[in-house]
Amino acid sequence: MRENSEIINNEVVKNEMVNNEMIDNEVVNNNVINNEIIKHDMIFLGEEDYMEKIIHVVGPRLDDLRKKGYYQSVDGAEIYYEYYDNPKEKAAIVISHGFCEFTQKFEEVIFYYIQAGYSVYIPDHRGHGYSQRAVENWSKVYIRTYDDYVMDFHQFITSIVLKDNVDRKLVLYAHSMGGAIAALFLEQYPDIFSSAILSSPMLEIECGKTPTPLVWLAMLYKKITRTGEDYVSGHGDFDGIPHFDTSTCLSRARYHHIFNMRLQDIKYQTWGATCAWTLASLKAVRKLQKRVKQVKTPILLFQAGRDSTVKPGGQKRFTQKSMNTRLVEFSDSKHEIYNATTEIRKEYYHMIFAYLEEQFAVESQK
Repeated sequence: MRENSEIINNEVVKNEMVNNEMIDNEVVNNNVINNEIIKHDMIFLGEEDYMEKIIHVVGPRLDDLRKKGYYQSVDGAEIYYEYYDNPKEKAAIVISHGFCEFTQKFEEVIFYYIQAGYSVYIPDHRGHGYSQRAVENWSKVYIRTYDDYVMDFHQFITSIVLKDNVDRKLVLYAHSMGGAIAALFLEQYPDIFSSAILSSPMLEIECGKTPTPLVWLAMLYKKITRTGEDYVSGHGDFDGIPHFDTSTCLSRARYHHIFNMRLQDIKYQTWGATCAWTLASLKAVRKLQKRVKQVKTPILLFQAGRDSTVKPGGQKRFTQKSMNTRLVEFSDSKHEIYNATTEIRKEYYHMIFAYLEEQFAVESQK
């Protein structure tokens, strides 16, 4: 029997930092809500030692495991992907990245999952990274409909992830725009993933000072006039200038490392939303909110208290309407919780690994 949706302590779990040491891979208690967490004997990257460990530990380890390639989506689009096989795999993590992101941005996330006993699969969503694009400008993010993202993701899972083992246990990890893709996917394909982690998922668009209905009208006008490839107001080409203070992460070391990746590879310079992407996103969040009850997969949903990229209301409504979503708020984090402070990130990963072990235990009793 699956859990009911949980919004603890008047809507959310307010995290308190606990002992940050990671020791043996052991379930202390199956109750994540009470901050009883799994601890691992893991190499963890702080702030001061971040680049040293990326260069001398994380990079070499991932280079040894990385396999990469392209697959064809249903419509023939060439989609780039990477995967990392763990010979002692307890499950396979499939990552759905966010807006303007790419595979290499998740190297630290991948490293932790590998240490915790998981294999990892991650594609560049179409229009991102090394995957096929519909527009020539490398900075622009364009999509016709989120159905294309979902179609690509399903093809990735069936043709690559499950190619040699259809009974493989799968876990979905998704961030931001990738969370919207994940929600749509879970609604359409409710029996593929055993559990899901949604990190700051885009379940409602943040339109700034402009009322959402006006944004709808403006984007529909751009579609009618066939100018959907234009940037939405306030967005533009990658300018090569770092803006850490107004960024979506709290770790300066991580921000600049990822920014340097963009400087060195034009394929990582996706930077601004087109009107077509914005309209497709508005349609996607409206659609996913209407179909929440079709989701069967247990979900751990992380919310960032200082998020200026997505609206928290959509995450709360999704949780309230869902059958089995657990909402956790990191009140001091910006949008990229996985690139937050050391204390936040340690608690974040503790809770992820504890939740997954809890779900595995529940499944084993069925």
